Amino acid sequence: MRFDILRLLLSGVALAALAGPALAQTAAEPEDDGEIVVTALKREQTLLKVPVSIQAFSGAQLEEQGAKELNDLIESIPGASSVSRTAPGFETIQIRGIASGTTGDATVGYYVDDVPFSVPNLQLAPPSRLFDLERVEVLRGPQGTLYGQGAMGGTIRLVTASPDFDEILGRAQVEGSLTAGGEPSYAVDGVVNVPVAPGVAALRVSGGYESVGGFADLARPSGTGFAVTRKDVNDQESWNIRAKLGIKASDDVGIELGAWRVENTLDFRNTMDTADPPRYNDTTGPDGRPNFVNSNLTLLSGVINADLGFAKLTSSTSYIDSLLDFDASFLTAPGLGSGYLRNISRFKSTAFTQEVRLASSSDGPFGWLVGAYYSDGEIESDICLSVFLPCSTVFSVNINSFGTIKTKAWAVFGELSYKLFDDRLTLTAGGRQFRDRRRLTGLDRNTNVQTAQGDVFKTFNPRFNAAFQASDNFLVYTNVAKGFRSGSFQSASQAAAASAALGVPVDEAIQPDKVWSYEVGAKGKLFDGLVSLDAAIYQIDWSDIQLQSTISGVATLSNGGNARSKGIDLGLIIKPVGGLTLQLVGNINETEFTSVLPTIVAINPLAAPGSRIPNVPKSSVQVSANYAHDLTAWDAKGFINGSYSFRNTQLDSSGLESDELNEFKLRAGISKAGWKFQLFAENLTNTRVALTRAALGIQPNFPRRLGARFSIDF
Repeated sequence: MRFDILRLLLSGVALAALAGPALAQTAAEPEDDGEIVVTALKREQTLLKVPVSIQAFSGAQLEEQGAKELNDLIESIPGASSVSRTAPGFETIQIRGIASGTTGDATVGYYVDDVPFSVPNLQLAPPSRLFDLERVEVLRGPQGTLYGQGAMGGTIRLVTASPDFDEILGRAQVEGSLTAGGEPSYAVDGVVNVPVAPGVAALRVSGGYESVGGFADLARPSGTGFAVTRKDVNDQESWNIRAKLGIKASDDVGIELGAWRVENTLDFRNTMDTADPPRYNDTTGPDGRPNFVNSNLTLLSGVINADLGFAKLTSSTSYIDSLLDFDASFLTAPGLGSGYLRNISRFKSTAFTQEVRLASSSDGPFGWLVGAYYSDGEIESDICLSVFLPCSTVFSVNINSFGTIKTKAWAVFGELSYKLFDDRLTLTAGGRQFRDRRRLTGLDRNTNVQTAQGDVFKTFNPRFNAAFQASDNFLVYTNVAKGFRSGSFQSASQAAAASAALGVPVDEAIQPDKVWSYEVGAKGKLFDGLVSLDAAIYQIDWSDIQLQSTISGVATLSNGGNARSKGIDLGLIIKPVGGLTLQLVGNINETEFTSVLPTIVAINPLAAPGSRIPNVPKSSVQVSANYAHDLTAWDAKGFINGSYSFRNTQLDSSGLESDELNEFKLRAGISKAGWKFQLFAENLTNTRVALTRAALGIQPNFPRRLGARFSIDF
């Protein structure tokens, strides 16, 4: 039944593609029509001209949606979902079914402008706030040629606003909200732009502070149940400051120097024991220590763009310092006796990266791009994990280790394209040669044993693309691409603990995995621009999966599984009358293991052939409506928008199933002469569900929030 729906939707795409030329002959759409310009393929292109599955959110759209962080956009991205939302800066996202837990390198590539954000051996999204951004670009599917290893499921780019060289500009924004069953929240953000030397140099500084009130209670064991001892304990604080200095060295050379500091602190964690009501079952741990999760990020960057006439040269240099520090200890439920899990860990990562690329500027039939990339990074992991479950058959675990993984990687890449038939057909072929040398050194403090091992991971990632411009407003394309993720290492203590619990050898070294993606898509405008369509059908073959299993509270990686992901993405925008925009984005996805080694099934029985890949919903959809209108009596503009988001259930690697998500949002506002006032309601019906459910707890959605936001330009 599910793929009968896929065939039906794809038939609609084909019919729309055939209809495109005829519609264009009767009424051509104005050029661009305010369409977002993106640089996802390392060139400036309007969104509907990019021959891959891509989505873009402008800064204005982010504001209208009230999006503050990446996870606020998840429901708006077809085929994307949250694997884990432990805390800000401790979040993992999957796209198109390429999900493998939270350890190992990320399966989604993250970029801030041209700077990659990557933490070795941890799948972390950048802990950034979506304020003062030019746009967010989301590429779905493997991006192994232009963006390199790790971008197997897709790539998310945060494009920050650039300095204005001519005007002094400023903006301030304040927001406050009330949480159902919890404490109030508030946020303050601002940006100032100053031309240091008009027309030559300008400085843009933005930043903000947010305090999110707690909504979950703390309860201690009492008889056969729990009694609440403290209310609303999961307070959260975040602040950030970002500066960009723009310099016009000449008419053809531009330089941008950037610095961004982000700090997030969460009391307790987003993983708790019940969603309705939100509750922690004595998370103070065996020795009375309070829980916390801290995540910090420092990002320094320098980008040079030079127009050489025949080509454009870009040089991007960056340094990242990231820290994740947490205490996730808790006592077990009364039925298990006086057991506990104690996890006090610290992960510090640093990375230097350099990329240089040259892209052709010619208007002729040939187009080309060449580049080189280098990175030097490391992660220090300090783990203290104790698990004691007296009434369980699971072995007790005691891990006390320190380890460092160092990685030095380089790549050369390029693409060549050729246009045929009056530029209607464009054929593109490209590739990336990648090499990554990694080394682990570690110390087991329990035994005082030191370990050291290393390996070199390398691959060639090709991409082939054919794009046919059926009309000025409609594009049909096919894309074949390979994605790759480096191997890694886990501590001897982790492997030994898993081996002891299962009676099956678990390796310390994790080998690379890869994907091949096959995709057909269409995008364009129909009926004189009243309808915009963006659809794609895909199949992704995934081999040597780095599988995550949680054993006695220990996250363990192992190779040995193959899987296949099949699905369709659909985006539809309809403008039936002036001022009204209706939008639908959705995904239907079937991702399952196709073959798994017997030893892996022994470690993780849910990884048997035919089983669903963990952390991947079968379907998701978001429908929204936005109406904007001139309020002539007040010389102002008003708007109102609402959305409904649905996400199907998803499994944890231990077999536990999450709830479905059914959530409504509503936002209305008025603007006049540089100021804007908004009212909003999030999770309007106050539905309480478990977005994820795992052996160590659930992660709930946020309760209903009612609030207001005021912003002013100066």
